[in-house]
Amino acid sequence: MHSDVIIIYNSEVANAVDVKASSARSSDEFKKAYNTGKSKGIITDENMSYKDFVSLCKSSVFPAYLNAVKEDSTLTFQSFIAQDNYEVSPEDSGITSSALLRATGSSSYNMQAGDILVVWGSNSMDKATAIGHAAIASSSKYIMEMPGKKISKHATHTKKATFFKRHTGGPRYVEVYRIKKHPKYANKAAIYAYRHMYLKDNPSYMITTNLYHKSPSYCSKYVYLAYWWGATKSALKKYKNGGQHIVTPHGLTDNFVGSFKPTRIHKISTY
Repeated sequence: MHSDVIIIYNSEVANAVDVKASSARSSDEFKKAYNTGKSKGIITDENMSYKDFVSLCKSSVFPAYLNAVKEDSTLTFQSFIAQDNYEVSPEDSGITSSALLRATGSSSYNMQAGDILVVWGSNSMDKATAIGHAAIASSSKYIMEMPGKKISKHATHTKKATFFKRHTGGPRYVEVYRIKKHPKYANKAAIYAYRHMYLKDNPSYMITTNLYHKSPSYCSKYVYLAYWWGATKSALKKYKNGGQHIVTPHGLTDNFVGSFKPTRIHKISTY
């Protein structure tokens, strides 16, 4: 009887030790990634504090990595976070002034239909293998998005204030992109997203490689298809093999080509 008690106790201690060791290894990985990002000149004291970096790793990056490594056992955390530019927007890589980081807020952004919103610092889905979130503005007051969490399993029409309050604060922020040279097509994409992809054929949420299938869909694919089907196919990269490709939130704007390449007009860090 006593031996059974000892075995149970030792098992609990072993589990506790494993959890503690795993946490320590994760912390070491986060520190290594942060130092590597700084050595590459991507992370600076101005664009990402160590505290915010660790917070992002714990809340978004590492959970996404654990999902991704299930599909690719050779994937390391260091390579995973490097692929996402160490959680620093490419436009902010190496930035040495905090002026851009805190320059914008609720009063400085006049949203327009077709604006592309890219979220840094949080995922669009609890079990996501990609980091970030993306959405498209349908008007000056509303945003079309596919949150993918408990909020909704389908596309939603979200108020501007609700969206920005949910995705800003601390290490979370939203980058706003606008296709300045083609406002007509941006408006057409927004109208199509609202009328056809939301009211008529609201897709279910799932991350798949079938890019040109309207349903199921996910956050960044939803924006891609709004422009693909609603505006003009010449605005975007076309993928072969039936579109077997995943458009990631942080890589979304890289899918636009030529004069349709979006320009970052705002970085909303507080609302």
